Amino acid sequence: MAIASGDLTLPLFDDAVEMLALTSRAFHERDATALDSAATLGLSIHKREKELTERLLAIPGAAPGLLFIPGHVERIGDALEGLIRCLLDMEAEGVVFTERGVREASELFERGHSILECARDVVLTGNAVLARHVELESMRFQEIASEFAAAHEDRLVEGVCRPGASSAYLAVLDYLREVVRHARQATARIVPTGRGPGDTVRFV
Repeated sequence: MAIASGDLTLPLFDDAVEMLALTSRAFHERDATALDSAATLGLSIHKREKELTERLLAIPGAAPGLLFIPGHVERIGDALEGLIRCLLDMEAEGVVFTERGVREASELFERGHSILECARDVVLTGNAVLARHVELESMRFQEIASEFAAAHEDRLVEGVCRPGASSAYLAVLDYLREVVRHARQATARIVPTGRGPGDTVRFV
């Protein structure tokens, strides 16, 4: 069943999805133009978040959870802005990841982008099956990110990874984890559980 007025959130969510895609491209291709475009989208998300919240408040019958969606998207934008700053610092300081570090970060970028797209679609449609998918994939994302961080610490101790690259690598993981966290929370605002009939457990 479609969520009343959920389509109003679509442009803002689309910008967040595109912002993540551009940031991912910048990471893989060291593309400064992509970072500039992503930063512009971040500014746009900040500017429109309050206006959209006010519009949703003014709509009779709008699903209550929708009122909080613009705020979650703005927090996603905040995390991506932090990621942009991290990538700019890496470029300025000549920091590079090991081949394994690049592969791990790439996997998280891909997983995060997919989760964010699904969260957007849940907010638009209210689809409970898709909401459950977002919940499970978000949990799996956090598990994988924790595994990667632990393996990275081992590489640092062994001298395989340089300290300068270490802080950047962990920052990339943390910013992507924050993106996924708010994607999951946005989904929960629309479908409070994703677990099935009769289950009253709410994740926020």
